[in-house]
Amino acid sequence: MTTFGWQWISAALLVGCLASFSWAMRKFFVQPAGLTAGMKVIKTFGIVFGMLHLAAIMATQGVTSVRGAGGAVLYLSSLGLFWWAINASLRKPLSAAFSPDLPAHLVAHGPYRMIRHPLYSSYLLCWLAGWVGTGRLWLAPTVAVMLVIYVLAAAAEEKKFTQSPLAEAYRRYRARTGLFFPNLWKLRSTGKSSWEIELGSSESTS
Repeated sequence: MTTFGWQWISAALLVGCLASFSWAMRKFFVQPAGLTAGMKVIKTFGIVFGMLHLAAIMATQGVTSVRGAGGAVLYLSSLGLFWWAINASLRKPLSAAFSPDLPAHLVAHGPYRMIRHPLYSSYLLCWLAGWVGTGRLWLAPTVAVMLVIYVLAAAAEEKKFTQSPLAEAYRRYRARTGLFFPNLWKLRSTGKSSWEIELGSSESTS
């Protein structure tokens, strides 16, 4: 495929990812405290970095098939993981990042069975895709900045669980799952594990 072809494929996939993330912020996530400072930071960086990634894609010439395909796979993985996670929590939407409310339920199925924060994983894959697909070193800081933000957001959410009635259930859940990506050391059999059965009434269902 030509460089031009990879550029348009990458651009379309990036726009698809950003549009999906924007939809979630507006229509899916619950915001009990309104638009928090943390959400404003995520929104601002998301817009700025999204424009930088799009500009990098359209300005990069000589994209090899390996880079183009690598970026496309990461974008598709981001979209797939995002919508899988959304579907798993559709009946009981999640609170937006940095919201102060304590969690009332624990999602432990779908991608959450292996990853505690699959939505943040999805976002990271999207930012990583732009860097991989273009090879532009100056995009690396955008990935690093978003990684720091997502780690802080995940840490805040996990702290809220320790202060909620779900603290013990979350402790067991955390011991068997990875933060952003599956922890192969922790993974057990593919069948329903005892911790999922124990969560029972506390986990949301889709």
